[in-house]
Amino acid sequence: MKGHMQIITYLLLTIFALLSTAAVALSQDTVMNIVQERDTGFSVSASYLHQFDTDINRSGEFRLDKALIRSDWKRKMSETVTLGVGAHYDYSDYSFTGRLNDQIADPWDEVHALNLSVSALFTLDKNWKLFVAPSAGVAAEAGADWGDSMVFGGIVWASYRFSPSLTLGLGAGVFSKPEEVSAFPLIIVDWKITDRLRLANPVQAGPTGPAGLELSYAFNDFTIAAGGSYRSARFRLDDHGPVSDGVGEDRSFPLWARFSAKLGKAGTLGLYGGAMVGGKMTIEDSRGHEISDESYDASPFLAATVSFKF
Repeated sequence: MKGHMQIITYLLLTIFALLSTAAVALSQDTVMNIVQERDTGFSVSASYLHQFDTDINRSGEFRLDKALIRSDWKRKMSETVTLGVGAHYDYSDYSFTGRLNDQIADPWDEVHALNLSVSALFTLDKNWKLFVAPSAGVAAEAGADWGDSMVFGGIVWASYRFSPSLTLGLGAGVFSKPEEVSAFPLIIVDWKITDRLRLANPVQAGPTGPAGLELSYAFNDFTIAAGGSYRSARFRLDDHGPVSDGVGEDRSFPLWARFSAKLGKAGTLGLYGGAMVGGKMTIEDSRGHEISDESYDASPFLAATVSFKF
């Protein structure tokens, strides 16, 4: 209970600070392209994901319920600079049956991740853009020591507009997580194939991985799309759990289909269906030594996102 109250208090203070300073970053779950410049202002989104019961390498099974909150605001400071800051909070509720590696029962349950970021988009000339976004936060199971659960790092990319319909770029992300420093490349794509058909990065790159790719087709009142990405959730484990002060990680390749529709003038509803493929769960002890690395079957999921921009 004490850990829960700390998390709730920290989250409320963060949201209050955001509303008071009115700043914004990029949002992962409002399906915004990370290259395309968006309207300035405040945006907020809430998402829910249910990952159905999935077998873990003959060691039982698990399911996952996940809630996500995004709060963002950004401002164009000049013709060449757009600044922003944002807060992202994820709550993940895992339910296990059986034992990982035939040894560890219920390796973790409730996981909290809070990430604060600032961003700067520089328009260098009519074709070149440079984006920089450092961030810091925590990723921890309830009951873990927050001081040992810090996640910090950042992403940087540069893009070039080859034509009004095609922008490409390259970048990288580097993040320090519990007992690990990870780095990954970024490929920036914004290709308007026709007036309605687009291939682009659908989500923000960040501590959980690169941005992925999505092919979308826009009708008059709604959009359909299909895409994929790589995600890795790494977090500190409960001090009093089966692997005290250890590290858990859940990584996979989400593949999805999306249907999105407008909600009035300011809102968007997104419905998703897909599967997590190539999934793995890893457990390390408090010194970073791996004690379990289990694959799991393709895991179907359903998700919904509601977002508003003001």
